[in-house]
Amino acid sequence: MIREFFPVEGKTYEVLLITSSNLTPIGVVRESNILEFTIFEGKSYHDLLRNSEAVIQVVDDVELLVSLAFNVFPRLKFGKCKEVSLRKIEGYSWIEGYAQCKRTIISDFLGSSRALKCRLQPVAVGVTKTVPRAISRADNALLELGVFASRLLVARRRGIKADDLEEKVNYLYKMYKKLGGKSKIAEVIYNLSRRESCEG
Repeated sequence: MIREFFPVEGKTYEVLLITSSNLTPIGVVRESNILEFTIFEGKSYHDLLRNSEAVIQVVDDVELLVSLAFNVFPRLKFGKCKEVSLRKIEGYSWIEGYAQCKRTIISDFLGSSRALKCRLQPVAVGVTKTVPRAISRADNALLELGVFASRLLVARRRGIKADDLEEKVNYLYKMYKKLGGKSKIAEVIYNLSRRESCEG
């Protein structure tokens, strides 16, 4: 079943990670039957240092993924997991497991950040039958908008000039609107990036 969720080894898939006190979008890569991911310092990072239990949820709702990345929490219904003591979001397929994590430092143009490199061994899988959604180019633009906007905000907090990221955010927002995107979270992200730009 893991291979059905993530058919191509080495390819990054966007999912939700649930830990003991948090849920956040992450990218996972399947290697055989193991799911690998990197988590930067924050609530989930500290959760996994204390408790290796984790749930990965396969979500096809880009607006939900991006909203949670910017701490905008819609109303969600949670239910019990099969094997771990965590709770999962109802309505989406999920994978329960235990994450073996190692501390690391990741350096890029934004500077150096503490992170965990994790390997999740699945112990239970739950499949939810849902009506499949058609692929939307607007959703793809929204996902990338969320990624680049979060990097832009980190750069500004660290006092790093990031004109290229700002241009990318502006481009992706305009593309999202052009492709028919109407999500309020796109407005929130764009206005946040503009406001911090004006304040800077």
